[in-house]
Amino acid sequence: MFDLLLTGGLIVTPAGAERLDLAIKDGKIAALALAGTTPLDSAARVIDVTGKLVVPGGVDPHVHTNSVLPTAAESGIKCFGADRVSEGAIYGGTTTLVDFAHWQPGDDLEDSFQRKAAEWNGQTYTDFALHGTFKEPEVPFEVLEQIPDAVANGHGSYKVWMTNTTPTRPHQKTDLGTMWGIMEQTAAAGAMLAVHAEDDDIVMYSYKRLKRAGTIGIDHMHHAHNVLSERLSFQRAITLARHVGAAIYLMHVSANDGIRAIRDARGEGAPIYGEILPHYAYFSAENYREPHGAIYHTYPSLKDADDRDDMWPALIDGTLSTLATDGVCTDFDVKTRGNTIYDATGGHAGVEMRMAVAYTEGVADRGLELTRFVDLTSANAAKILGLYPRKGAIAVGSDADLAVLDTNVDRRVTAADLHEADYSPWEGYRARAWNTLTILRGEVMVEDGTLLLGPRGELQKQRVSSDVLNRPAC
Repeated sequence: MFDLLLTGGLIVTPAGAERLDLAIKDGKIAALALAGTTPLDSAARVIDVTGKLVVPGGVDPHVHTNSVLPTAAESGIKCFGADRVSEGAIYGGTTTLVDFAHWQPGDDLEDSFQRKAAEWNGQTYTDFALHGTFKEPEVPFEVLEQIPDAVANGHGSYKVWMTNTTPTRPHQKTDLGTMWGIMEQTAAAGAMLAVHAEDDDIVMYSYKRLKRAGTIGIDHMHHAHNVLSERLSFQRAITLARHVGAAIYLMHVSANDGIRAIRDARGEGAPIYGEILPHYAYFSAENYREPHGAIYHTYPSLKDADDRDDMWPALIDGTLSTLATDGVCTDFDVKTRGNTIYDATGGHAGVEMRMAVAYTEGVADRGLELTRFVDLTSANAAKILGLYPRKGAIAVGSDADLAVLDTNVDRRVTAADLHEADYSPWEGYRARAWNTLTILRGEVMVEDGTLLLGPRGELQKQRVSSDVLNRPAC
């Protein structure tokens, strides 16, 4: 007897989209069969999803929770925690989120994972994984040498910053030498290194120059976090990775110079992966000029329209691999508390809208194949971070994490539709898909706009495949 049977839906498996019956037992996908061939009395519950699209639950590889906002460090204001962010995610059809476990001087590496996991356990509606994260200019050798043990324990991804981002926020840049050492360890241990790549010298000089000219409004953010910074930092990060033989994941690609650097490296067989955010592919620096332009901002920055317009083609042709959010969830008053290049709050509430925007922009507007839609919203992130095929696939034996999308809608989004914050940068957006049912490990979490169960998410172990680590596999 199956626990749950979905019938009548268009189901996207790694082999393509087909009308299938999907049976679930003990939290796993137990069977896939031609539509209508599975006896209805073989399951404790049957849900008819005729006319709907069934895809793997989304995997967002880049969210921040419960951390002090760097531009509000003096006040101690934090972004929302795992409860609020995961609630938005589960409503929107995302079932796995990846946050950051910050190593602190004096810690063993495992301490940082345990501390961050404690913030998620019992609080999250989604499953979660953690990037081990270094925010210090130097990391002791004895800590670097703990990376292999941490990887063996299931922590398969790490992150560094190449910039302090603004002149006034707390230090977070890792120097290039230490980044080299981290890369050596992640490469040897079979882990992925994520990089926030901006050239710190260029960024900090740009701040000085803009301040001298008296042009520090947020509408000048793209001059501080500029295309030259992305070009130089991507080249340095990729050169270092290729020297070491390391796989790297370049977060929040924001300019076509970054796209070109990734395309060139992948064309030569290097395991370099690029991530973009939906708002880089939809908004541009012109949006900063709006009355509340800060709602569109995260770091690096929005760029010009030609950079924006290169994003979806690069996703479609496989140059870029994932669509993440860099979610930093706050309410409107916090998000708009600063309006200059010095005090703007990075990140925004976008986790809940990610799946709907991806379908609208990709499938509805650009003819993206449904298997590629799954790649961008779940499968590729799961592969790159070592969660696949447990996550990111509709296959027998995979976790029964599913999103059921109504793709016959045409609705204007309002913040009142959503659950992350009291505002949305997607206010007024015309969505051509809407999530109607979310299943996490076989349990119906959201149905017809109602959250049915409490937090039950679990920490996921990561094991990155050799294919992903040795060539551009996705």
